[in-house]
Amino acid sequence: MALQEMVHAGAKKKEQLLDNEMPRFFVRAILAGIYLTAGTAFAAVAGNAVNEYAPGLGSVVFALLFGLGLFAIVILNAELATGDMMFASWAATDKVFSWGKGIWLVVVVTVANLIGAIIFAAVMSQSAKFGSMDNSHLIVTLVEGKLAKPFFGALLEAIFANFIVNMAIVGALLAKEFISKFVVILPLIAIFVGLGLEHVIANFSLFSLAFLSSTPPEGFTAAAILSNWVAVWIGNFIGGGLCIGGVYAWLNKTKTVYKD
Repeated sequence: MALQEMVHAGAKKKEQLLDNEMPRFFVRAILAGIYLTAGTAFAAVAGNAVNEYAPGLGSVVFALLFGLGLFAIVILNAELATGDMMFASWAATDKVFSWGKGIWLVVVVTVANLIGAIIFAAVMSQSAKFGSMDNSHLIVTLVEGKLAKPFFGALLEAIFANFIVNMAIVGALLAKEFISKFVVILPLIAIFVGLGLEHVIANFSLFSLAFLSSTPPEGFTAAAILSNWVAVWIGNFIGGGLCIGGVYAWLNKTKTVYKD
């Protein structure tokens, strides 16, 4: 099946679940929030441990392992908002459904992803690894850095973050075997994480873990959090939705035999 056919088929399935099976669709999206937060938490624990022996290398380890959460989402058929931005934009560009339907789909998944992140973070806050987390932890350091970014800076970084994330998702769609998807996803995701770029669902995970497991980081206010999430959501939609989904839809409108 060609890439365009896979995206159209996937978008139609998402639309049908959204319209006819909302509770099940919502739960799939909650699961994605849980999976991503589980991967984030594991990557952060490993990175923090490395930092104790090799200061500065913890963020590299965090970047290399962060993709485990997205890999779980892809192989377990959960719904991630930043990936659905690509599906929705491609489908809307090709008139599979309307832009309004596509944006509503992404909004619903975003809310459910946040709920999943909070659920997992709340459980982890009672664990040995996170129950005693202090403000020197890698997660807190990462959150403080994100909250210090200006609105436009966060938006710009978010464009490139979800551009890279959806490079991985498109690659995973084309990969046939689970091991191939693993090899595609982890190094590409490591690029955006290692560069410190902004991903809204990853921020849901990090902020939830930081808030529920430690003294709130510096600058951790409702206004700062909301500003970050709004800027990053918009940037992610532009980067993964319009710049990958919209552009690939346009590329495949060719009348030649060259199609993805």
